[in-house]
Amino acid sequence: MRTSIRRSIFVAITALGVASALLATRDVDGQEAQAQPGQRRQPYTWPRGRSGPRAHSFPLDDSHFVRFPLAASEQAYADIQGERIKPYLKDVVAISLKSKADGNKWWGRIAGTQYDHMTEDWVETTFTKLGLKNVRKQPFDLPPQWFAKDWSLSVTGGGKTVTPASVWPTVGSAATPPGGLDLEVAWVGLGTEADFIGRNVKGKAVLIESIMTPRVSDHSAIWNGAILRAQEKGAAAILVNMSYFGNWVFQAGANGASIPHMTIGNEDGKAIREMIEKGGPVRLKMMLATETRPGLKDSNVWGELPGTTDEDIIVFSHHDGYFQAASDNASGVAVMMALAEHFAKVPQAQRRRTIKFVTTSGHHAGSLGVRWMHDNKDTVLAKTALMINAEHASPLALSIWEGEMRPTNGIQPRRWFVHGSPKLAALSLKAYETFGVSIMHRMEPAASGDMGQVWRDAPSIMSIVSSDFYHSDLDTPDAVPAASLEQLTRAYAKMIDETNTLDRKDIVAAPAPGTAANPQ
Repeated sequence: MRTSIRRSIFVAITALGVASALLATRDVDGQEAQAQPGQRRQPYTWPRGRSGPRAHSFPLDDSHFVRFPLAASEQAYADIQGERIKPYLKDVVAISLKSKADGNKWWGRIAGTQYDHMTEDWVETTFTKLGLKNVRKQPFDLPPQWFAKDWSLSVTGGGKTVTPASVWPTVGSAATPPGGLDLEVAWVGLGTEADFIGRNVKGKAVLIESIMTPRVSDHSAIWNGAILRAQEKGAAAILVNMSYFGNWVFQAGANGASIPHMTIGNEDGKAIREMIEKGGPVRLKMMLATETRPGLKDSNVWGELPGTTDEDIIVFSHHDGYFQAASDNASGVAVMMALAEHFAKVPQAQRRRTIKFVTTSGHHAGSLGVRWMHDNKDTVLAKTALMINAEHASPLALSIWEGEMRPTNGIQPRRWFVHGSPKLAALSLKAYETFGVSIMHRMEPAASGDMGQVWRDAPSIMSIVSSDFYHSDLDTPDAVPAASLEQLTRAYAKMIDETNTLDRKDIVAAPAPGTAANPQ
């Protein structure tokens, strides 16, 4: 019996080994390739300029994404079309591109800059064109804002010098001395405590590999403490290799370090690591000039479609962003505009509640616009039956396969949250289902993004995607399909309509047991 079991295991392992060997020695066309003993299989990359069944390139455009047919019962939403929504997104992105074209190295719709104000002007003009009433700006004073003015990085080792193209300062980084830094580079892997054993990093530039899980705001060098650990052990500068396919430029959030620190893309990080692997000293030259700008302003921009009662529904969306910021958050602004366009066609006599639209200020500078709503909830939100936050609306889904990142014709599933009655939750889920909006299998425990500031203050609905390319130079209009903008906008419009069939008392969440409102 034991001999039979051993024989079965041996046969299974042998078969697995043969299958693995065959897979490892086939080229991209499925033909057997000559592999040397011990040769590692190379990551597959799309072939360029060659024939064969795997050589074809078929770039996706907006016509290739999955769309759900509009049911006969939902024809009221036929005017909401992705091809009409996406131009709003492109208008907003164009303002970011002007920032870059004007020579700003630290570019985008950065809060408090003239490009942020240009976005507010565009919102104000568009609200007016759509026929919204009481269109107005609500200014706020921003706290002093950190800016990177100029930077450079070069690394030399083994007679070779590389100048990483993907280097980007981390928000809040300390500046280097005016003449820059010239430091030996120390590789510490993921930067765990184990990685630092036997390594003296005092006075050196530390190179950390950080795994995105799945995005730049949630990468391993932050949550495993690698950045602060390197500083505590005496590092003079930090370079974080964002370990994800390609060579993207990332804008990482503040992490508490008080020494100069930057991020680089994976290909640039690999090049530096390979210098270290060849032995001999590897040195880094880093320059970073920063400034803190006081006295900046930002504004909420409001517009309204009056209803027939004193209650309201509020749709909000932040407008600032880094790089092109197509998904974060030109997509949300576009969805908000499409909702305004749709409901502006509905006669006021048929609008039970006033719908207020607001693009909120300073999301990346403390969410001041939404915090004001929270601070004044007793008046601003006293009659609010529903809030919808249009944020990170609709990025495409990516698939990792054979050592590369591939776009798909699908949409990333969204995190979602409802604060309100079971009726509100049920109608929101039904709206997502009706229009094919993909969501995760369970609701978030609390709202996030701008909605995280106000979700307890009134009935609220949120769906959001923090994509793999969040806060990177790949967050472009191509990453936001028209089909997904259409799906989500239709779903939100239906939620607004169905909420308007309910009295406010049937929308709000029941008070928790033991509270003053429900003293059980």
